[in-house]
Amino acid sequence: MFAPAIVSPKQKVSNSSAQLQKPASAIIITAYMDNTHGEKKYEADKIALLGLFVVGLLIAHFISSSRYTGPLKAGAEVVAEIKRRGISSFLDNLGRQSFFLIKNARGQAIGFTMDVFTDSLPEADLNIQSAGFLYIRGRYSRQQVMSFQSDNSFDEFSWRSETAGPRARSGTHVLLGEDGVVTATKLARNGEKQSYKPDPASIPEFLLDLVFTQMLETGHTKIIVDTINADGAMVEVVISRIKNKESAPGRAEAVYELKVDFLDNRRISQRLYLDSHGRISKMLLEHDGIYLFERTSVENILKQFPEQADLISQKYKMLEQNQPQH
Repeated sequence: MFAPAIVSPKQKVSNSSAQLQKPASAIIITAYMDNTHGEKKYEADKIALLGLFVVGLLIAHFISSSRYTGPLKAGAEVVAEIKRRGISSFLDNLGRQSFFLIKNARGQAIGFTMDVFTDSLPEADLNIQSAGFLYIRGRYSRQQVMSFQSDNSFDEFSWRSETAGPRARSGTHVLLGEDGVVTATKLARNGEKQSYKPDPASIPEFLLDLVFTQMLETGHTKIIVDTINADGAMVEVVISRIKNKESAPGRAEAVYELKVDFLDNRRISQRLYLDSHGRISKMLLEHDGIYLFERTSVENILKQFPEQADLISQKYKMLEQNQPQH
């Protein structure tokens, strides 16, 4: 058992004074050490949190990069396969035509589009010929006429588009030459030009229908392709497969659904419904409103838009004249 030491009263006073003096410096030192330790711990915590934040950013970047590069690579594969096959392999009997009625949100027919593709000059450098026409009637009527010539793998092409509205007329000639350079010339007095070398996997927006068909054939669920639009600008397009319904071969109703987003300032989004052959049967377009495009016949368009009968007949004859002779 520990026995306490005996001290005299004088010693008690002296020792008490010493004991009273010691805590003052001890408290200051302890407080300083506590503060210093707290500051160091705070700095260490900040560094640790910063490290976690950086690691989180790296992980997010890796995930985002993987989600982007995968569809981009798939898109390049799809475009490369179209080039390998050639445009003519997608044409029925060397010709292909598409006619669509355009309806507004009320279901009223306000316009139509028509595209005609032919492989009319197999031995020519630009053997693929196509004509496109869009017509919107009403207060803000609009007409767009397009002509497209290309070699079978669209390594060279000439694409001319002209748009006429109530107040203005505009147009662009987009040319991809042997040197691999795209030159876009505005069809105006000043003839403004821009030139650039496109990505090898890019494709004219005019040929996007081929991308949809080839995407379904290869089984990709999401792709990103670089397109050259009618103004000559490069635009990334994201194409996602929404669903796939089973359908008996040859049935005409929509069995595939695709979502198409144009990543430029036009902010266009499309929902496509394709038949069992990968052809568009109808399309919902969102751009300053919602519009429905429904596949139809040239006879129905002639009936509903008699004011455009001459031009429609002229474009339709292009297909008939270039059908192969049996």
